[in-house]
Amino acid sequence: MLASVAPGQVDPQWLRLWEEAQRHRPAGVDSTARLAPPDEPGTPLIVHGQVFSPHGKAPAPGVVVFAYQTDRDGLYFRDGKPGSPWRLQGWARTDEEGRFELRTIRPGPYPDRRVPAHIHLTLTSPVYGRQWTPSLLFADDPLVTPEERERSASAGRFGRVRKVGMREGVAHVEVFLKLKSGPDF
Repeated sequence: MLASVAPGQVDPQWLRLWEEAQRHRPAGVDSTARLAPPDEPGTPLIVHGQVFSPHGKAPAPGVVVFAYQTDRDGLYFRDGKPGSPWRLQGWARTDEEGRFELRTIRPGPYPDRRVPAHIHLTLTSPVYGRQWTPSLLFADDPLVTPEERERSASAGRFGRVRKVGMREGVAHVEVFLKLKSGPDF
């Protein structure tokens, strides 16, 4: 889902899944979330993130980061049937420095192999409302287009194509997100 979509243009099926997912949000959400269970097949991945206010300078504490993704085979649901909510999903609340961490596996690209592997993120801020962010993409993914790499580079630290580092068999990605001045949906 693109962040530039007007509220009246939200895909109703996506919104239904998102709202259903929010009903499953745990009562206590801290700055570390687990999207994939520890025994989920795939390369372990830790996303180290930080959220900033709309001007991009001050950290944004207390923002709920909701993330969902495919499994290593590029599927959101198993057995070909959509579930409600997404199978690999989780929530983190940014700390006083706007930081959060997602523990998961590296997602796979969709089975048609035209869309790069990615993690969807939404932000819910008590001040700025519910917002999409650009999906997190991985710099070593050959499906990321040169145009997307260029757009990401021009966004600087807030670019969506992120370098992947490996340490002791675990992939690590650092991402910086900037809130918008108002809600998307």
